[in-house]
Amino acid sequence: MLSISLTSIDKAEALRYMGWRGKPDKDMQVLMEECETLVRQTAQPKMTFRVVPLVKTENGLFAEKLPLAGKDIAKLLQDCEKVILMAATLSAQTDTLIQRTQVQDLTRALAIDALASAGIEQVCQKAEQIFHAQLSQWYFTWRFSPGYGDLPLHIQTELLTMLDAGKRIGLTVTPECILIPRKSVTAIIGLSKTSLQKGTRGCTTCSMRESCAYRQQGISCAM
Repeated sequence: MLSISLTSIDKAEALRYMGWRGKPDKDMQVLMEECETLVRQTAQPKMTFRVVPLVKTENGLFAEKLPLAGKDIAKLLQDCEKVILMAATLSAQTDTLIQRTQVQDLTRALAIDALASAGIEQVCQKAEQIFHAQLSQWYFTWRFSPGYGDLPLHIQTELLTMLDAGKRIGLTVTPECILIPRKSVTAIIGLSKTSLQKGTRGCTTCSMRESCAYRQQGISCAM
């Protein structure tokens, strides 16, 4: 388990999650500053990971014993020998902050929620920096999470079990495959001994592409 600090959160990214267009006015700038401080003071970012062999059999693709069904993940990992299984969270305290604020001030709660979303993405980016430093002899694919493309969401349960994420970072999953705490991410990253051609990512492989609010606004979440 690793603790990852958040010294700042990308407020411009959080505003984009909120659907904000253009430069924020002074009131919004003040609100975002206040909410960013709240999120940073409340969050307790943690991450855990394992490097496991990628097993290719007649019955399909496996990250050790975790089945990786779907054409999208198979294409992503076609030249890989190992994978990183990772899980990261901002902590239950962040969920509590959002829920408490929703009762008091919906606009403030929306800002806190968006900042937390930007914050967990930054935690994942810092985690990847750690991976690159520790595994510098490998080439990396980009992060691919359960629910992306045709990779089943239900593998969350086994993935978290393999990482012992409940004990290590307090991350669990509901029967509906919702991560608890909500501001959390699980992902798979492929490792190869040879240089990889980075494939398409984003909207074309996202299972939410038909109903995504970002796409309806003509933008993307840039995942």
